[in-house]
Amino acid sequence: MTGLFTSYAATAQSATPTTAGPQPTDVLSWLAWGLAAVVLLFGMMTASSLASVVAYSVQEQEGPNEAAPAVSDAAPAAAPTVSVASIPAVPVEQKVAA
Repeated sequence: MTGLFTSYAATAQSATPTTAGPQPTDVLSWLAWGLAAVVLLFGMMTASSLASVVAYSVQEQEGPNEAAPAVSDAAPAAAPTVSVASIPAVPVEQKVAA
C-alpha cells in the first residue's frame, strides 16, 4: 500500500503530465489569446473607421472653399430672380354629413 502511495505522489509531482489532451491552464490560455485577438481586430477596425471619417470630414471642409467660383470686381453679377405665376384659387365643395 505504501508503494502505491509513493508511486502516486511521485507521479503527481513529476514535471511531465501523464494525461493526454489539453490541460485546463492551456484552455484558459487559448481563450485569453483568442479574446485578445478579437479585441485587437475590433480595435484595428475602429481605428481605420475613425481615420476614414476624419479624412472624409477634412475633405468636406476643404472642398466647398476650393470649388467656389471667383467673382471679379469689374463685372458684378446680378442675382437671378425667379417669378412664380400665381395659381388662381379654385373653390372646393365641402360635403358635411348630417
